[in-house]
Amino acid sequence: MAMPKQSRGALLFLLTVILLIALGPWIAPYPATEFHSRHILEGPGTTYLLGTDEFGRDVLSRILWGARPTLLLALASAGLGVLLGTPTGLIAGYFGGRLDEILMRVMDVLMSFPALILAMLIVVMMGPNPVNVVLAIGVVFWPRSARLVRSVSQDLARREFIEAAKARGEAHVFILGRELLPNVLSILVVDFTLRVAAAILLTASLSYLGVGVVPPTPAWGLMVRDGQQFLQNAPWLVLFPCLAIALVSVGTVLVGDYLRRRVAVPGGERIA
Repeated sequence: MAMPKQSRGALLFLLTVILLIALGPWIAPYPATEFHSRHILEGPGTTYLLGTDEFGRDVLSRILWGARPTLLLALASAGLGVLLGTPTGLIAGYFGGRLDEILMRVMDVLMSFPALILAMLIVVMMGPNPVNVVLAIGVVFWPRSARLVRSVSQDLARREFIEAAKARGEAHVFILGRELLPNVLSILVVDFTLRVAAAILLTASLSYLGVGVVPPTPAWGLMVRDGQQFLQNAPWLVLFPCLAIALVSVGTVLVGDYLRRRVAVPGGERIA
């Protein structure tokens, strides 16, 4: 049976992102920091496909080099958010009562801050480096993932297979890890994909504001900030990095939406 067009598109997109991360520096025409003083602010052409910046650096090469820090930070921070939110949501949904109230009030406090403000506050307090960017965005996503997992695990906690596990005298850790967790994995895959799209925008925003990836490391948000002053004379300095951010973000959302419609959502029967 032939693969549906949407499946092929999602697979092609994922492969493209993986190639950008893995091979970006090797397929770039020039080193990201190489100056070409005789080609400053040169428009897109045959020699420099996407033009050059104010130092004569090739924009295409910088976009390819910048894919790795931007996308790796987004993947790591989205993974951290889901990793923190999953046990929090499972515990809150399974035990309920006062423990659920305490955990959810903590999550509500974190969610009361706008995502970008909270991430920027954490990075400023801890210092602008890649590890702190991952931690900051991971904390931003923590309560959102926790609430999603809690809503699913609350329903699952009342199912017969959970009652049967309790009747057998199984430990709570066993029930959480072997009974509840496998039934929320499909939801976590979708949640992770959608978090990546948001993380790309947050990572680029932090770099644009000067508290994310710092020079000389090329990053898409930094390229937009540096090219903004030349917007009238050299719009390609802003256009192409923004296009890269938009394409990857929208593509990731489309993959997440495709997975959401394809994965099995916990229903009346236990998911093996």
